[in-house]
Order: sequence, then structure tokens, then C-alpha cells
Amino acid sequence: MTAPFPTPVADEEQRLLSPDELEAALRDIGARRYHNLHPFHRLLHDGKLDKDQVRAWALNRYYYQAMIPVKDAAVLARMQDAQLRRIWRQRIVDHDGDAPGDGGIERWLKLAEGVGFSRDYVLSTKGILSATKFSVDAYVHFVSEKPLLEAIASSLTEMFSPTIISERVAGMLKNYDFITKDTLAYFEKRLTQAPRDADFALDYVKQHATTPELQRKAMAALTFKCNVLWTQLDALYFAYVAPGMMPPDAWQPGEGLVAEKAAAAGGKNGPFEPADVPRLPRGVRLRFDEVRSNHVLLAPERTFDLDDNAVAVLKLVDGKRSVGDIAGELAAIYAADRSLIEADIGVMLAELAQKRVLER
Repeated sequence: MTAPFPTPVADEEQRLLSPDELEAALRDIGARRYHNLHPFHRLLHDGKLDKDQVRAWALNRYYYQAMIPVKDAAVLARMQDAQLRRIWRQRIVDHDGDAPGDGGIERWLKLAEGVGFSRDYVLSTKGILSATKFSVDAYVHFVSEKPLLEAIASSLTEMFSPTIISERVAGMLKNYDFITKDTLAYFEKRLTQAPRDADFALDYVKQHATTPELQRKAMAALTFKCNVLWTQLDALYFAYVAPGMMPPDAWQPGEGLVAEKAAAAGGKNGPFEPADVPRLPRGVRLRFDEVRSNHVLLAPERTFDLDDNAVAVLKLVDGKRSVGDIAGELAAIYAADRSLIEADIGVMLAELAQKRVLER
């Protein structure tokens, strides 16, 4: 799943663009390549991901957030002009804060905690996809090694971030009952910080990209950064959305989470009650294994063997029938006591829910 459309250079290779034309060319790159167009973001913003897929996004994105001030420090160290340094170092303060408990990284940690992670697990960076680390580290290396103009130009994705932030906040608050305004507090600050940073970087690029070659390099740097963001979402999509594609280093649902409180989570613990409506989460399927001659539950990178009783129950789990409905049908089929069946399947479904292959 590569970023759409090739890098635009052909028409302008031999001509020096005016500052306004250069800005238009840079904005065109974002219009076609920025990661708000990625299928994973469309699923995220439209409420079509399950809770664990949203968690996977929050966890992996933390690595990018944590490395932003490292990237900015690499740029800062190469600036010879004190005025430039004074302006650029504000980016580091924005993310690191002026004191413990402050800054963008801290707010992202609160986002990760808001979806269920323990802080220590997030800070450990365990479970973050290798592809995520590779793409983020590549960005840090890029700004450390390329000329200052290209390093600054690569940050111009900030021009497009207010749009994606508005879409994300509105979509996630509307579609996920476990997301709150406090969870998404990180993005409130970015609505003012990102345009400020983008305006400075754009002015710098327009002033210093003074030849066709330098202008092409500035556009290529922005394209590279768009690819960095796009690649991170590729990794998430293929690990957590595409069936059977989860790599061995991926975060596994349930790992690194704190115990959820029933009231806070809007759900319940313990056995399923007759009124509860069980359903299989996204990516979990009941299938007959020809090799084993047995039904199994297929989850990303996991398989669960089932006994005959579990199969009989799960065949009736469709996200519409309640536990009581299922018990009633089974009682009629097997001429058994409905109340006993309700009690038995309530416990069985709760055990599957603890393994995160069933929801209510």
C-alpha cells in the first residue's frame, strides 16, 4: 500500500519557480500524498476500527511522538544562526515541556493511558512494530544528514495537520465511546502549534530554495516525510486490519494494559448476563480446520481450539442474539434446562472475552 501518485518534478525541472509557485507545488504534494488519505486513517476517523486496533495506533504513534524532539534537536544542532535556534527550539519545548508532566509527549502518554495502556509499557516501546521504528528512525537520520534546507522542508507536513486533526477529533469522539476530550487533549495544542511551525518553515524554504535544484530537493524532502507518515500506517494496516498479517514483534491485544474498571469502561466483568449480546471482534472468525477436523477461532496470529459445546454456542453468536436468546435456542435443540444453559454459556463466553476473542 504505497503512497499515491509519483513525485511531481517533470514540468518544473528546468525553471525556477516563484515563491508562490513553490508554495503551490509543496501544497500539491500534501494534497495528494498526506496520510489523511490512507485507508487506515479513513477507518480510524469513520469509527470502523475496534478498540484494540485503536490501541495499536495509539501505541505505535507514541514512538513517532517521542522521537520528534530528537529530530528537532538534530536540526537545532546544525543551525549557525542564533535567531533560527531561538525559533526552532520552541518545537522541542512543545513536545518535551518545560517540566515533568508537561508537553506533547506527556499528553500522548495520557492518550495511550486513556485507551487502556500502562504508562510503563508505553515507555518501554515493547510491541511497537519494527516497520514503525524503521520509518521513524529513517526520518531522524534524514534530518541529521541532509542539508538544513531539506531538513526544514521535511517538516512542512505541518501545513496539512490542522485538517487531519479536526477530522480525527470529531470522528473519534463521535464513533468511539471509550474516547473522551481529555483522551485527545494532545491535539488541542497542535491546532495552534502546527500552523505556527509550518509558517516559519514555509517562509524559510521559500527564501532559501533559490535554484531549480534546491526547489526540487525541498519538494523531495516533503515527499519523503509524507512517505514516512504513510509507511507507519501501512504497518498498522497490515498488522491489525489485514487478516493473518500480524508480525511476531507486534503488540498483542491484552498486553501492557491496566485492569479496566467496569464503570469507567462502560462495560462489565464476570459472566455474561442473559441480556448481554456477544459478538466476535473484528479479525476474529469461527472456521472449520480441515487439517484438525475441528472448529477453531481464528484471531490475528492466534488460533483457539474449541470443544463441541463452544462450537454450538459460537455458531449462534451473530452480534444480534442475546445470551438469553442463544440459551433458548440451545435448550430447544437439546431439550435441556434453559437456566442451566444460560449459566454455563455465561461463564464460557466470559472466558473467551478475557482472551479478547469475544466482546459484549
